[in-house]
Amino acid sequence: MISKVRPSFILILEDDAERIAGFHHVAAQISPLPTVKIWHDAQTMIDEIKTFLPQAMLVSLDHDLNPQPGTERDPGTGLEVAEFIAKLPPICPIILHSSNYERVWSMHNELVHTGWQVERVGPIGSDWIETTWLNKVRNILPQNE
Repeated sequence: MISKVRPSFILILEDDAERIAGFHHVAAQISPLPTVKIWHDAQTMIDEIKTFLPQAMLVSLDHDLNPQPGTERDPGTGLEVAEFIAKLPPICPIILHSSNYERVWSMHNELVHTGWQVERVGPIGSDWIETTWLNKVRNILPQNE
């Protein structure tokens, strides 16, 4: 008998330390309890995502990325990741959490046109991860206690 792998990862593209801390903090309120995997740059996420995607319950992407301290490599953008993911079969919902209004629609279109379920959360206010993002997650994920 083949058992289906239970989704257990939330995969996030984000470069801001405060936001990353916020995502880790709210993950404890999501059921079933996920493992949060965060990438700071587009190319690394593209290189590694296929390892985690089969067990993903959710992907959340920012667009504009800044280089990490001590790094000279261009971090790329969330659009690059969206274009890569769009070539893969839809597995889980995706939340776009970028304030770059124009580019978030480019990301959205890349993904929606290939069958991915895509939601948008604007990072507005200091508690948007704890409120808007978490509420969106709760609304789109099945609650498997």
